Amino acid sequence: MGMQRLRKFGSQRSLEQIFEANEGRLIHKWMHYFDIYERHFKPFRYQSPRILEIGVSHGGSLDLWQEWFGPGAHITGVDIDPRVKALAKRDIEIRVGDQGDPNFLGKLADNDGPFDIVIDDGSHRPAHQLLTLQKLWPAMNTNGEYLVEDLHTNYRQEYDGGLRRSDTFIEFVKPLIDDLHAFHTRAEDFEPSIWTRTLGGVHLYDSVVVLDRADREVPLHRKTGRPTFDTLYGRDISDILDEDHLALIQQMNRMHRRAIRALKSPVESGRKLIQRFR
Repeated sequence: MGMQRLRKFGSQRSLEQIFEANEGRLIHKWMHYFDIYERHFKPFRYQSPRILEIGVSHGGSLDLWQEWFGPGAHITGVDIDPRVKALAKRDIEIRVGDQGDPNFLGKLADNDGPFDIVIDDGSHRPAHQLLTLQKLWPAMNTNGEYLVEDLHTNYRQEYDGGLRRSDTFIEFVKPLIDDLHAFHTRAEDFEPSIWTRTLGGVHLYDSVVVLDRADREVPLHRKTGRPTFDTLYGRDISDILDEDHLALIQQMNRMHRRAIRALKSPVESGRKLIQRFR
């Protein structure tokens, strides 16, 4: 596909198809990542998203994202290696900096955010992953996706990891499941946190975590329809349903009775209907 046509219409190939056909810059990916990417990033395809990728290596993944997301996608690539400056091109910005530098991350958020998608494929060190999340999560657009990959390194000592080591990204993520449900807890010592209010979902895969950015309020629940029995959750139905719902049920019951009568005596029902509109 020519680049002019690609810029105008976008690619129809899957990420894996683009990867397998790659004859350009080097890309290194675990093969099961492609399904994860497509599952979480598909809503942004052809929607001109703002994407940040930390750790671009030889630049092949930048080209991969640019083709797959389609025209209008704006991609910022970050790497500590100054040679990556040569990878900049149309709709791809390059920032050279240290993922472990909070000042650099702060400037990145201020100058290049907000982001729809963040992909952390950087140093793979838990301290850097946690710092990056802390600095960039506030720079995420609502409904954005924050993806950290190669998290198997959290279990390896050469990356400052280890099984159930408390300061890894994996161990940080586990309590987020509690934060996600904090609106529902009745524990006196557990209150909704910033994560409760900004985290829409936590997705864990082999070596990958995806966090959904959301603006959440206290969840609401409702009931519709007519009860089949006179109790619900072990209580009288009239004690469970609110007044508006009970009134609506009475209205539905009246309509139901009229429909039954009409089916039993169609002639009489028709006569009454005609009289009503005279």
